[in-house]
Amino acid sequence: MVDVLYDLPKIPFSYSYIVSLLSGYKKPRDKISSMIKKGEIIQIKRGLYILSPQYGGIVDKKVAANLIYGPSYISLDYALSYWRLTPEKVEEITCVTNKRNKRFQTEIGVFSYKYINDRKFSYGFELVDEGDQSFFIATREKALCDKIYFEKNLKKNEIAEYIENNLRIDIDSIKDFDDGKVKSIAENFNNSAVSNFYKWYRGMKR
Repeated sequence: MVDVLYDLPKIPFSYSYIVSLLSGYKKPRDKISSMIKKGEIIQIKRGLYILSPQYGGIVDKKVAANLIYGPSYISLDYALSYWRLTPEKVEEITCVTNKRNKRFQTEIGVFSYKYINDRKFSYGFELVDEGDQSFFIATREKALCDKIYFEKNLKKNEIAEYIENNLRIDIDSIKDFDDGKVKSIAENFNNSAVSNFYKWYRGMKR
């Protein structure tokens, strides 16, 4: 069994992958259950596992987020914190998806997913490499616009207060946003709150 454990990847792997390694067992499903009970592997969700850290597994919640439910990219509160726009450390991984809303409470943390349609979903995120792992996360501009989108009916004169007081974002930290990206996001969202943010942003940059 030690050999099988050390054949497992350090990043999340699928049920079919571990079954292929256990092909010599008559009941690989029972062996997988035994490995979970012994703490040798961790079940993140049905069909998705991670090698226990004591055997070299790397539990990176950012990487797991795209695998648990997808297609998706990290955004909203976690992305704003990741890009150091907000001062608070966010534990729950918050994501955007073009599938229905979901929330997963797992052995490695809590993951939430909020729906936006294909047009809003299909741009504004990037693949970030950290070591030998990677994950999709919203750009700074998209993360903030995603957040504003879910705050319904924000008027232009409410934007500054929302950003500074509700999100606790320093206005100076968004002055170097990419103007073209913000404009493109606002046009594609076709949403009053995001449009109001763009109008406020354009005025603030003058």
